Order: sequence, then structure tokens, then C-alpha cells
Amino acid sequence: MFMRQSLQIASLNQLALSLCLMLGLLSSALVRAELVLLSESSLSKITGQAGLTIDIETKVTIAEVEYVDAGSLYWKDYSLTGIGGGLVDNIRAKIDSTNGAETLATGFSDLAFLASQGYLDSTETDVAWAIAEYGDGSGNFGKQYNDGDLLIHVASTDFGIDFDAPLPTGAAEQATNLLAVQNAIDFHLQQGDFGIRSSDKLVETSITRNFSVEAYLGYLDIVLKNNGNGFTDTGMGSSPGKPNNILLGNSYIGFDLKFRVEDLDVESTNNAVNRVIPRAVTNPGLTLKDMRIHNERGNDTLGSFGFASVEAKLAAASGILNGMDQLALVGTGADVYVDGQAVYDVNIKWDWDLPDISFGDTGESIGAVYFTDFHIYDTSIVISAK
Repeated sequence: MFMRQSLQIASLNQLALSLCLMLGLLSSALVRAELVLLSESSLSKITGQAGLTIDIETKVTIAEVEYVDAGSLYWKDYSLTGIGGGLVDNIRAKIDSTNGAETLATGFSDLAFLASQGYLDSTETDVAWAIAEYGDGSGNFGKQYNDGDLLIHVASTDFGIDFDAPLPTGAAEQATNLLAVQNAIDFHLQQGDFGIRSSDKLVETSITRNFSVEAYLGYLDIVLKNNGNGFTDTGMGSSPGKPNNILLGNSYIGFDLKFRVEDLDVESTNNAVNRVIPRAVTNPGLTLKDMRIHNERGNDTLGSFGFASVEAKLAAASGILNGMDQLALVGTGADVYVDGQAVYDVNIKWDWDLPDISFGDTGESIGAVYFTDFHIYDTSIVISAK
């Protein structure tokens, strides 16, 4: 299924917001994490030894986050833990600024390296793809970036593998290792309530409640592309995925996230006060249970290792004309343009399972819906002040 339109689905919005919060928290953890001095023997086991290596453990609770404009948007009772409680751990971030010649661990290159050492089956379909995709011809696995680019590669500390144990002796043990790799980083996002408030705080509407998602991280790559401080006019003939008729920064931040949601639950209950129309009419109480987001079927699974994919770029934007009433002022010398941020080259690929959908308070499911090869592409968003 191919889509080029914005999605206004509460559960997906909740997931996106929560993932953004998680990424922000991980970024904060990178700043505060303890730096550990590694021995020479430890360094000898690590490829791409330049730069910083930071191991992360975290557990987060937030009573409320509120965005205030005239009214406000709020999130209550937010938490980030491991599945079953405890810490979100087994996370390693490697930070490296490249000279343009070195090969840096990126994407699923770690899995290709593990296969080269005998821990994974090099003939397994996705593993074989990774070896071909990331091998640089000299025994290293990763990618080369331009001189001055900075890469943050977030993956697992140990990939769920006991490296002190003997090497696998056959495909069965290697398959067990691959399963461990796919489940190496787990996290549980929970949110008690998400909704809107009036400016006087007297009217509050809950949009969704009891949001919970249990998921696994494949990897997160953040690349800061160093292309200078200039801007390029995208014009009307912009390439697909880029916004038209703005000035787009030449330098950008690229995001590449691979994840798998195993269990997503969310309830929608309207508790607005001062209701004129009965609640049963204004909100049917949509509830989703046991939702999964992955990439395990269809035509685009190669190289995914079963993980869903979200890719995008973020850059400064200028020369934005954000009102039709400003058209008459163009060319008069008046300051009619504003600055902003552009999110572009958005590329989302996953399979989406909704096995339990219900309305109202009966809890009776109306059936199941499954999407295969759900793909959002050639998409851009420009955010600016009004």
C-alpha cells in the first residue's frame, strides 16, 4: 500500500510523539552518560575505534508535559522503562567525526561484522544482504561519509550474545544468536493521558488514554552532514521528497531508525466537561489492542531483519511565504518571508497489524485489519511561525 498523504490516526501520532520523546531522552543521556576508559584488549575487539563510545542505561518518568499556545496540549504520566520494568539498557552509542576515508559502523553493519566472526549465519538472507551492503572490501563493515560529517550510531552493547562462550558450531546456534540480536534492546513506553485544555484550564478533553507500547530497537543513526552554511533555492522543479519554493539549508541532520513494535494498546475516552452532546455520540471510544508494527512480510523485507523503518532529514528553511495575503507584497521590498525548519525525504516502511479493534465500552472486537508494505515516501513538512 503506497500513500503520499498525512495520517491523522491517534495511535500513530502517539507512537511518533513518544518515539520523539525517547530520542530526546537518549540524546540527553548521551550528554550525561559516564565515559568509561577502555583497556587495549577491549579496544582490540572493537572496529571503528576512533571517536567516543558511550554505554547508556536509563529509566524515565514524567508527571506531565504541556505545550501552551492559546489553549494547551498535554501528556500525563509518561514513563520509559525496559519491558517488564527496570532499565532501558544494553545501548551503546558511537560518536565519530570522519575524515572521509574511514569506514564507520552504521546501519546493520554490526551484524555483518558478527557474521564475519562466526556468530551469525552468513548465508541467512538478511545477513548475506548486510555483508554485501556494508563490506568495504578490506575486512571492515560500515559506510564512508564525507569529510567533516559526524555520525552517531546507536545499537546494542552486546547484541544479546555471550562473547565469552564458544563460537556457534552450527546454523541452529547462529539462528539463536540472530533472534537474540533482534531482541537485544527492549523498551516500554507508557502514557496515562493525552489531550487538550482550554486557556483558562477549566475545560479538558482526553483524546487518548492508557497508551502502552512494548518495542525493540534495531538501530538509530543520526548523521550531521557538514555542507557549509549556505542555502539552495528548491524552486518549482525540486526533486521528490523536498519542499518547493523555499531556501533549504545545505547542511542537514539525517535520521535512520529501525524498530519493531510487538504490543501497542491505546484507549480513546472523551472526558470533556460542559458537554452539550452526550459522550456516547461525540466519541465512540476507539480501543486498539495488541497492535504490531514490523517488516516481516511483503515485498520489501530484504535487509530489514524484521524491523520497521523511519528515515528523514532535518534542515534549516528560509524564504517561506506562509500566507496567501502576502503574495501581493512580494517584490515590493516588504519583509514577507519567514524562517523555519524542514523535515524532508521522509521514508517510512512497515507492516501493520491491528488484530483487535473495538468501539464503545463493550470490549467486543469488530475484527482485524492488516496492512502489508505500508509505505510513506516523497514527503516533506515545513514548520514556520505564522
